[in-house]
Amino acid sequence: MRILFLIFVSFFAFTDDHKSMYQPMYAEYSYCSQIVEDDDKAQEMFQATVAAWLKHATSFENDISVSALFPIFTNEEMRGGSDFFFVTHGPSRSALGEFTEKMYALMGADDNMPEAPFECEDDSEAFQRVGPSSDDVQYDEFAVDYWPCTYDEGADPEKLRELQATFAKEHYANGAKGGYRFIYPGAGGPRGQGPDFWISAGAPGLAARGENSDIFWEKTYGSAAERGRWDHMSCDTPSTWYGYRLK
Repeated sequence: MRILFLIFVSFFAFTDDHKSMYQPMYAEYSYCSQIVEDDDKAQEMFQATVAAWLKHATSFENDISVSALFPIFTNEEMRGGSDFFFVTHGPSRSALGEFTEKMYALMGADDNMPEAPFECEDDSEAFQRVGPSSDDVQYDEFAVDYWPCTYDEGADPEKLRELQATFAKEHYANGAKGGYRFIYPGAGGPRGQGPDFWISAGAPGLAARGENSDIFWEKTYGSAAERGRWDHMSCDTPSTWYGYRLK
């Protein structure tokens, strides 16, 4: 059994004006693997690492949240060979940079900082647009699906976001729980051959995720907004992850 982390996800209430439906968010990702074979020892080491990390992370004022996600329905290609990833969210790039600099300084000066049972090798960043949600609750645990997507020829990104928000509001009105966001790798810069963006859809647990799926096929599928969004994008098979709150 892999070691467990505590993380969080934020959902934002929606408005009727589609231009103000989305909240900007910046994110940094670190892809990590467990390097201690003994799971019990790894968990013990992790608990000590988390306690020390949290002591520093909460010792100064900041608006940063940190999450970790573990694969549920994925394959090696989808997760790049890593066991899990951390994602750090902040209201701006400067806020993320200031937090990282402060944490490096605090942990570097801590001679008693425990050894971590994992190592993180790859990092990336993204700009996110957090869309309307079913409520404004912050969940300590969640399931999230990631769809890698590309724009179709002649796509209108703003119209796509409007249709996605309208569809989401219909879905939540039908009883679905959670929230979603558009994720743009490299803050919208050149992306090579990778997806143009991801759409992530979160739910407060696997049971809620399953219920959301049932509601989609029974009630939400086929609406004008649900079908209209596919005039602007194409999405590949999603991967599913489970997260826990850290900060």
